[in-house]
Amino acid sequence: MSLALLILAKTPLSAQQAASDAHRKALQKVLPSYPEMAKSIKLSGTVRVAVKVAPNGKVMSATVLGGHPLLAAVAVDAARQFRFEASPEQTEEVVTFTFQP
Repeated sequence: MSLALLILAKTPLSAQQAASDAHRKALQKVLPSYPEMAKSIKLSGTVRVAVKVAPNGKVMSATVLGGHPLLAAVAVDAARQFRFEASPEQTEEVVTFTFQP
């Protein structure tokens, strides 16, 4: 199982990182699992995911802005599970995941 570093929490761990260019505070952050195929070829990289966040803080949609296709699917799945603080209106946030073997 891979360990991760969540940049916003600034808690050092090792295999992956997630950071948010958020205007709203992320209350729940989910780190993606490192795909077995990516591990086997020692693939590293960064995936940026744009998320639309409802006023209640739930992610309504997530879209890859860039990153390797082997890493993108798990990054989107993780980003969809993020929860943000409530806001009077819908916002768009960017979450960045960095994968390291």
